[in-house]
Amino acid sequence: MVSACSELDDVSCGKWCHGYVLRNGLEGWDNVCNAIINMYMKCGKQEMACRIFDRMLNKTRVSWNSLIVGFVRNGDMESAWKIFTAMPDSDLVSWNTMIGALVQESMFKEAIELFRVMQSEGKTADKVTMVGVASACGYLGALDLAKWIHSYIKKKDIHSDMHLGTALVDMFARCGDPQSAMQVFNKMVKRDVSAWTAAIGAMAMDGNGTRAIELFDEMLQQGIKPDGVVFVALLTALSHGGLVEQGWHIFRSMKDIYGIAPQVVHYGCMVDLLGRAGLLSEALSLINSMPMEPNDVIWGSLLAACRVHKNVDIAACAAERISELDPERTGIHVLLSNIYASAGRWDDVAKVRLHLKEKGAHKMPGSSSTEINGKIFEFTTGDESHPEMTHIEPMLKEICCRLRDIGYVPDLTNVLLDVNEKEKEYLLSRHSEKLAIAFALISTGQGMPIRVAKNLRICFDCHSFAKLVSKSYSREIIVRDNNRFHFFQQGFCSCGDYW
Repeated sequence: MVSACSELDDVSCGKWCHGYVLRNGLEGWDNVCNAIINMYMKCGKQEMACRIFDRMLNKTRVSWNSLIVGFVRNGDMESAWKIFTAMPDSDLVSWNTMIGALVQESMFKEAIELFRVMQSEGKTADKVTMVGVASACGYLGALDLAKWIHSYIKKKDIHSDMHLGTALVDMFARCGDPQSAMQVFNKMVKRDVSAWTAAIGAMAMDGNGTRAIELFDEMLQQGIKPDGVVFVALLTALSHGGLVEQGWHIFRSMKDIYGIAPQVVHYGCMVDLLGRAGLLSEALSLINSMPMEPNDVIWGSLLAACRVHKNVDIAACAAERISELDPERTGIHVLLSNIYASAGRWDDVAKVRLHLKEKGAHKMPGSSSTEINGKIFEFTTGDESHPEMTHIEPMLKEICCRLRDIGYVPDLTNVLLDVNEKEKEYLLSRHSEKLAIAFALISTGQGMPIRVAKNLRICFDCHSFAKLVSKSYSREIIVRDNNRFHFFQQGFCSCGDYW
């Protein structure tokens, strides 16, 4: 009865059941108390759950886990952590719950660290543990760690079911190793639509739209029915590959062939595809023809395209619509300010930035990370206080001298401040990915690939910089920005300068 109340989110009935338990002397039954704790947690009554837990004479692992799971479900990580650390004999459910919760809260480093603690305490992981760990690793983009995780699963003979296999495909894809992602995918005995979506997503990260279409066709031949999620992965792959005609064909086929009405997210993919290709008017027409109200994400995609293709008029229109839909989304005003700056409209820049200052908003700084010998080093744009800066600065000077000799000229239009050219050049040299690349060059052996994960879109100048560094130093450089992967080799990028 208590479990039924929990599933129905019926706290009134749950309280009645609790009263019945107390009146009839059943509170000594551990399984009943655990069910009541779970019910109160599910219904958002944390204080009641804790009160019952405190009164229990025989607190079992299930009792502790009920509290942990409840706190995690309600987003209260601090309380969940307190209970977890106080637990006298934590079991695998506790560890898995905490690792999964940290991943859910985007605390990926902490999730990996907790897994390491779990190992040091002699706890044996299972497939649920490894799904969480693989997800955390994927978001960090740490390939060495990803390879170790894959080896660990094999070494410990952890059964890789469809769920774990899909997580591993996604992990390798996010770490910029589509080859390993596809090797895992091809070895999977059973593959559902989620597994195929992960494989198509790997091609999206790689910018390989043609292979994504081939995988989609193979999925259909296997008799797997597509869903809305796989179309998002496929349209994203086509967007990153610049395949406009194929994108239109897939988008129209959703409803015409597969009976799936495109949702806002699918329209967003198409706006992104058209915007990247410079078809801004066509993208605007699509937005105006949408059967539902376009959200701030749709207009944000158009605004980002306006930044690339320097269309100030459509940018101003898009920014106005976003302000109406989400006045608190300050990042849009930052982007509009950047567009005005690129066009040299400094008065408009000043107006937008004054507006941001009045709202107390701050621009998200660019940050990049690189993995060296299993340790992740982070860099922030313009940060002179990094402990490795004494080594990075001379390396940056050497790189710039070498690149100038082969024709590199800094693209100062990427500095969105009204300062003199010398200062612009200095600011440009302190972009986070340049700091990460310079540090990786002095921290790794000759010929070793360099991997960098970035939180924002790579700018045109850093893109040119990475191409020339790959050529001058004979290094493969892999950069994951917030759109896709860029594989730089011998002066060329896998994106074909389209991203």
